[in-house]
Amino acid sequence: MAIISASRRTDIPAFHSKWFMDKIARGAVMVKNPFGAGTREVSLRRADVDGIVFWSRDYRPMLDDLSRLKKLGYPFYCHFTIIGYPKWLDPGSPSISAAADTARRLARDHGPGTVVWRYDPVLLAEGMEGRWHLENFRALASMMEGATDECVTSFIDFYAKFSRSLPMVMETNGAPMAHPGREELLRLLESMAAVAGEHGMKLAACCEKEDVRGAVAPARCVDRGRMERVAGVDLSAIKSRPTRRLCGCHASVDIGGYDSCPAGCAYCYANRSQKKAAINARGVMAANPGLWPIT
Repeated sequence: MAIISASRRTDIPAFHSKWFMDKIARGAVMVKNPFGAGTREVSLRRADVDGIVFWSRDYRPMLDDLSRLKKLGYPFYCHFTIIGYPKWLDPGSPSISAAADTARRLARDHGPGTVVWRYDPVLLAEGMEGRWHLENFRALASMMEGATDECVTSFIDFYAKFSRSLPMVMETNGAPMAHPGREELLRLLESMAAVAGEHGMKLAACCEKEDVRGAVAPARCVDRGRMERVAGVDLSAIKSRPTRRLCGCHASVDIGGYDSCPAGCAYCYANRSQKKAAINARGVMAANPGLWPIT
């Protein structure tokens, strides 16, 4: 048995939902080793799956498939990224009003605990300082009230894949990066936590344990406890398995593939090349055993 992550490496609900449902029907998926050569088969048979954690900016293409998945008996919950950045920074996301409507539908159709709102990553720049984020967060929290009980956030991390390109994009669009001190970041987190509490949700910080205090909780994005509540079963056998430093996640198996998301987020860590990712995504057919183009 395993929790399936679908996926930190690409946006399956927005761009690859038919591929995913084909894999559910077949009962297995092939996954490439992201750190070396080789592939392996991962079972998706209901008997082998404790639950599924989805990650997306746009669940609209998968709404009907999620209803089918529920009828098949698969427990799941959905990380839903809604930030409201300008289009030049985040071109592939729907409007915040459309996203919030979708989040409310997910919560209505699939029950409490299904939606985890991600205001992530927090990118600080000229015109998007702490005050901008707090007011933006306040407006979004009002829209998300009742659709979720948790918001996960974190500050931008400079992965090697975008450490050179992101500042250039920001400069080109008149929003050079800002680098505030730790106390300023802590005050922003605490203010966001207070706003979240006003709207019936907790704020959890992902991989930011040194910056967690007060009402801010450490995040578990793959959360055994949440999956237990959704599935109604005991999953205490699933152990903690961090994916990187300060991660609080429980063990999961990610079935996605890098360089396969065409959303085009300027801060994406999962694509080495936006152009290559767009080409790869177009080549993924539903019958393909894994998330890479059929050649």
